[in-house]
Amino acid sequence: MKKNLLYICLVFLLFIFFFTISATCGQCGISSEEDAYPEEDEEEDLDTADAGDTIITYINSSGIGEIAVMIAVPKTPRYSDGAPIVFDVSTWFVPIARFHMKFDATKIGAINIFHLWPGKEDPDTGARSEGVNDFGGPDALASLRDAVLFASGEIPDVNGRYLDELISINPLFGNIGLYASSHSGVAATNALAYFGKDLDPVKYLIGRENPTIPEMYPLEIGHFNERRNPVYNPFYDPSGYSPISIKVDYSTLSWIQNEDYPEGRPYHMVPNGSDYIQDGKGPTMWDKRYFSTPLTQALLDNGVFTPETWPEDVATPQETMDVWPYRTTVYNYQTIKEKLPELKIMLVFASDDHVQAAIDKPHIHQAYDGFCKTAGLWTRLNPDMAYAQAMDEGFIEKFSDNPANEEPDDWGKSRFWGHPYSNQTIEAMSLAAMAEMADRTQADQWSSNLEKTLFDY
Repeated sequence: MKKNLLYICLVFLLFIFFFTISATCGQCGISSEEDAYPEEDEEEDLDTADAGDTIITYINSSGIGEIAVMIAVPKTPRYSDGAPIVFDVSTWFVPIARFHMKFDATKIGAINIFHLWPGKEDPDTGARSEGVNDFGGPDALASLRDAVLFASGEIPDVNGRYLDELISINPLFGNIGLYASSHSGVAATNALAYFGKDLDPVKYLIGRENPTIPEMYPLEIGHFNERRNPVYNPFYDPSGYSPISIKVDYSTLSWIQNEDYPEGRPYHMVPNGSDYIQDGKGPTMWDKRYFSTPLTQALLDNGVFTPETWPEDVATPQETMDVWPYRTTVYNYQTIKEKLPELKIMLVFASDDHVQAAIDKPHIHQAYDGFCKTAGLWTRLNPDMAYAQAMDEGFIEKFSDNPANEEPDDWGKSRFWGHPYSNQTIEAMSLAAMAEMADRTQADQWSSNLEKTLFDY
């Protein structure tokens, strides 16, 4: 009995001893053997994109919130030391919300990056950008600026990781350009103008058939019908072209609304001819259709509507005056010259535009005048023949063998400077433009014409 009691007391004393030692060691910062190994990070592992993979991350945009960014990594980098970066600027007034990969730049060995505008959600991935969609307004352009800064390696994502820490291949931050198809080119151009000093890392802009002034958004000067036949507005006068405006006669403008056009559309009455009924494409913002200010004002001046009978889903003249100046490019080229004097430009267009039908292509003309003449930037109309044929050996036309910084003598015949129109050629020529501009940047080669591609891929 005494032995048992003695044994119990001994165990108890040993327990007190080890408990005291353990507590003392803890206070002195000495860990037990089990604690000598660091605990595993309880946070979710952050993904890294390997070659051929796609990854989504988020960046902080001041005053807006977290902006979703998608990164597509090429299977093989274009160059031995890494991959150039192409940032694809998204469309902003169409209902499409998803990530905008218009043409896959990974096919030419580039890292392809794109973002979601504030308030947009990608239905395929569930990724969503915070904020409110202001349709190409200040928040949209600020989000674009910050996404491009992330793509340039200037700022990290919300987890503190930079682009080169998120992907397994080496991004060439000295070789980044913007690709902008259709009206996304307005956002790209204006972001470069408004935030030029911040966006100094951007080396080039590729604009594909971008509008430049409000009349072009709703196709007021012509469009293509469902059979891809051009329908011209007879009241558009090409001789009235200027680098900042075009001439349209709105004196016969009216409004048609019937079984064929239940939503109602503007149209021009043509004496002794077929009336020109405007196409249904065009911007819808804040649940209203936006036409140009001159057309909208004409609906009021011609007595088509009064303020009391104005359609609820059509922006008023004052609303168009409030919205369009910030979403017009023609007044911003001088600012780009001052802020980004080394920027290079490629304007890609087909013989027949994807939406604009006017034969003199005033949108391409104004962009060329703005970038090349006003801003004095290196500007090329369509990719070099060497890159066109490298992308598709079937191209033998000389549409793109016109030197940089040259334009058609007669813009009424500018369709002959355009590449052939087809789904295949639209993609091929956009990729050829990306490859050429990336290669020229990599080699710092800006001659007016090339005998061959600068790099083999």
